[in-house]
Amino acid sequence: MGFFDEDDRKFNVGDRVKVKYREQEGYITDINGDLYTVSLDDGMFIDSYYEDEIERY
Repeated sequence: MGFFDEDDRKFNVGDRVKVKYREQEGYITDINGDLYTVSLDDGMFIDSYYEDEIERY
């Protein structure tokens, strides 16, 4: 297994998550290496976060 194998991931595209420090929820729209792209529910913000910055919601 490689470092970024899907089997090692806690999250997948489409998962609903909460960005810990923003206290906002959204959906994972993409995974690039070890970064998860999250589209927040307000629809006005999309950013990438590391696994330890998000949690399942």
